[in-house]
Amino acid sequence: MFAKMIVSFAVVTLLSFCSPASGFAFLPRVSHTDDAIVIDFAGVGSATPGKALYGQIVDPRFVPLPSFNPYPMAYRQQEQTPKGFVYSYGYPTPVALEDVLPVRQTAPTTCGAGPAAMPTSRELINQRIAGGADAKKNSWPFMVALRNSTGGIFCSGSLVSDTRILLAAQCLEKMSLLEFSGVTVLVGMFKTDQSDVQMTRRISKMFLHRQFNVGTTYANDIAIIVMDAPVVLAKGVAATVCLPAASADPDQFVDQDADQFLCSIPTATTPKVLQQAKVSIQSNADCKSDAAISKYVTDSSFCITSDKNNKFSCVIDVGGPVVILPSPGAWTIVGINSYTKDCSTNGLKTNVSAFRAWINQYLTMA
Repeated sequence: MFAKMIVSFAVVTLLSFCSPASGFAFLPRVSHTDDAIVIDFAGVGSATPGKALYGQIVDPRFVPLPSFNPYPMAYRQQEQTPKGFVYSYGYPTPVALEDVLPVRQTAPTTCGAGPAAMPTSRELINQRIAGGADAKKNSWPFMVALRNSTGGIFCSGSLVSDTRILLAAQCLEKMSLLEFSGVTVLVGMFKTDQSDVQMTRRISKMFLHRQFNVGTTYANDIAIIVMDAPVVLAKGVAATVCLPAASADPDQFVDQDADQFLCSIPTATTPKVLQQAKVSIQSNADCKSDAAISKYVTDSSFCITSDKNNKFSCVIDVGGPVVILPSPGAWTIVGINSYTKDCSTNGLKTNVSAFRAWINQYLTMA
């Protein structure tokens, strides 16, 4: 659902989906670094489905996991996607880079394109959107959405380069390999019916923080997606969001106005375009006093407060950004929508500044 301005809006044109391979099972490369789980769909191996898959895997990093879940979770309140499908073999063929239409790159652009000033607050539009207001078309070009194989938008993210998206790890954490293969990235989307998507891409690789959800705390809720081809960074099409400086101070943005964006699946009662909301960032101490989220608050997270209209994010808004405008034309992502109990209570945001070293590492890793 398009919800508040926590930059969890998703934009991209749908790509065609590959059908399951009939003769071979394609296995993504699953590996680990010290602080990330890496799932690579490019250059994968294959195995004949009539034989035992494990017996055909020479490289132990090629691991067939019918319902991949790298994070042990004894308790889960917030579901982002359906549980993985049960199947014994036959993974869909990944989209090869050479199968994607070539993209002409424009001259390098600066990050942070968006409105010239902080948008003003508006009246409540819909309780389900929790206080969001209609955004203007092309006003938030760094917003992207993730669409599953059934056509539904399930998470949002932010462009941080022409090939990489920053989002919440929980968007991907419970998905099976089959579900991963059916995800389409929507770039430049404004209408929730997806009729105006500018570009679509598929997932080539993913980096999920290795310590996400250890102890079910929603700590380290951060991930980076690598798309199978660059997007066009041009005015009216797409742009990257700026990243904040590294900082261990959880209160560095306290009392600053921020925008959060939310994504809404269209219904008869919900807005049909991207939603935004003006909010303020709260202190860590205030977050810990909020019963709805207190047990999940850490020094690498924060929460927000809003005006009389109570602009909160909903579960479907996870992954989207919270942005500030520290200088003209430089919209900067300071938070990622993480845990929220429901649309009427405050939600937890991953503090991007606390993860700059992690982001820098996987922003350039091949």
